Amino acid sequence: MNGLAFLDTGAVTAQSGVVHRVLEAKKHPDNPLLPLGDVHEWDSLQARPWESRTVIYDEEERLFKCWYAGTDLSTDRWWATGYAVSDDGLHWVKPRLGLHEYNGSKDNNICLGAWGPVIKDAGEADPRRRYKAILKGPPMERGVRAAYSPDGIHWSEGARIDLPAWEGRTPDIVVLLRDDQDPDPSRRYKLVWQTTDRADKPGPELVRTKCLGFGPDIEHLVASAHNPILHPNDGPEQENHFLMLLPYCDQYVMLYESGWYVPNGSGVFGQYAADIRLAVSGDGERFRRVDPYRPIIRRGRRGEWDDGFLVIADKPVIKDDTVYLYYAGNGEEWTGWPPSNKAPGYRFASTGAVRLSRMGLATVQRNRFTCFETADREIPGWMTTIPVQVPGGRSRLTANVSDVQPGRSWVEVEVLDAATGEPFAELTKERCIDVSRDGLDVPVGWDGQPQLPADASAVQLRCWLYGAARLHALRFV
Repeated sequence: MNGLAFLDTGAVTAQSGVVHRVLEAKKHPDNPLLPLGDVHEWDSLQARPWESRTVIYDEEERLFKCWYAGTDLSTDRWWATGYAVSDDGLHWVKPRLGLHEYNGSKDNNICLGAWGPVIKDAGEADPRRRYKAILKGPPMERGVRAAYSPDGIHWSEGARIDLPAWEGRTPDIVVLLRDDQDPDPSRRYKLVWQTTDRADKPGPELVRTKCLGFGPDIEHLVASAHNPILHPNDGPEQENHFLMLLPYCDQYVMLYESGWYVPNGSGVFGQYAADIRLAVSGDGERFRRVDPYRPIIRRGRRGEWDDGFLVIADKPVIKDDTVYLYYAGNGEEWTGWPPSNKAPGYRFASTGAVRLSRMGLATVQRNRFTCFETADREIPGWMTTIPVQVPGGRSRLTANVSDVQPGRSWVEVEVLDAATGEPFAELTKERCIDVSRDGLDVPVGWDGQPQLPADASAVQLRCWLYGAARLHALRFV
């Protein structure tokens, strides 16, 4: 990114009267979006991005594609992977694939009997391996393996994957991604898995932690020396379950399931609840929580379909200027979950096999996960950025701003010489034209000077915020 996305406070060297905030994503009013199957079908109870947990937008086919986990009303503990498509990411169709039998019929959309995250690999030379997955589940009772497909529908299994860090166990697979932001080709593919460690808070003795592996392909992975990359002992939450990972604007965005136990007499430790919160990393291995008491996606109000806890898909969809965040929504009826929280006498193998679970969507506009704003959204404040390099030639500066109004809430920018800390005479705050129009790339200009001078190579940007204005990012174009 030619500029600064203010995902955390690392791009700011000084500030006064302004605060950094995580902003809540907007849930779609038609949630839940992915329809359940009819009562006689394989996904009549659950159809959600959880065990299989990927939604993409296929640029070649101009189509949203979803690999989701489903199960039926039988109360047996099993899942399969269903395949669904959509023109707009909202209205989903389940094509009849005729591949896997359920109750004596192949008239369904099951594409895999196992489950796990999926990628479409645009850099893969072999068309038979255009789609990749890391799977667990049937037909193997234990073990993790690679899988490949030319179309995301017809799959063949590859090598078994068994990292030494797994110590012979079969971990939950959380994320699979191809990372073209990482310059090292030996780290092109990233895998996140889930293991357990001892807790330092009340609740379960063992809690879930997240670990990272990387490699030149999906079959030859090594564990990060910085594992675990997410541990509930390091934050306010009692549990963190699944997460989403995204290389973004030269950083890494993690949206993680932040969980706690509500002491209402349910289960052993209380009722599990969770929403989705933000962490950020510069290297993709060492993450820091951002505004950790504010969710990006909040669980629903009591009586809404997702009022219990949320499970985030493994990757977002970024299309045009919108970031699509798909998630599994689960209601307060999910008592006795996770399995370690089952009360004595609970007769099912897991609450996870007997309760309703659906897919929802929340969206964020480009670079609007966070913002800087004045502390009370009234009294003006300011912030100064780290030095940034201006792209060669004469450049324009744009601002991603919201909640601005002429004469009441706006942003001004002055440009400082990074070597001296002094503003360029023609680019001062006093000469800046008020940025008072909402937009993702609103031009910043100064009286008679719409562009940065050609000799402005390394600069700092001092931004003044007035009223309720929110500043999300700055970009050179």
